[in-house]
Amino acid sequence: MKETKHEAEQQLEEILEYYSSLENRGEQNTIKEMLWELQEAYGSIPVWLSERAAKAAGVKLSFIRVLLRLSPSLKEIPYSHEILICTGERCHRKGSKDLLAILKKELQIGKNGVSKDGSMYLRTQNCLKHCRTAPNAVIDGEWYYGRSPEEILEVIRNL
Repeated sequence: MKETKHEAEQQLEEILEYYSSLENRGEQNTIKEMLWELQEAYGSIPVWLSERAAKAAGVKLSFIRVLLRLSPSLKEIPYSHEILICTGERCHRKGSKDLLAILKKELQIGKNGVSKDGSMYLRTQNCLKHCRTAPNAVIDGEWYYGRSPEEILEVIRNL
């Protein structure tokens, strides 16, 4: 059975109310627990929900934003798949620059790193520490070493 908008809002309110009543509401672990529950209920933690979480925890919005950036399991946008491309020197020389350009074009990646259809999140990291197998990509936590852009696109199309 699908939850109505009213029921979803009620669930969010219950979570926020519960955590705002805790004595340790401003502690990092407590805030992370609240964020995980909010994400489970809503699917992601968009800015408007981050603002409400900050108020419930009694902390600044910037603190919530840092926790979101430092916690890979928490996401601000409800994408389904995450693609990480290494842009370190060796990967760059072995084609990661081309791979990145192809993925951005093929998936129609916006400035926020999310594909036009909202299902993919593309991000980069300067070095993934697997230089011998360059170029390197991680798709939904699975490593792909030394693959061509075409091979990576095929993996993504089969998700």
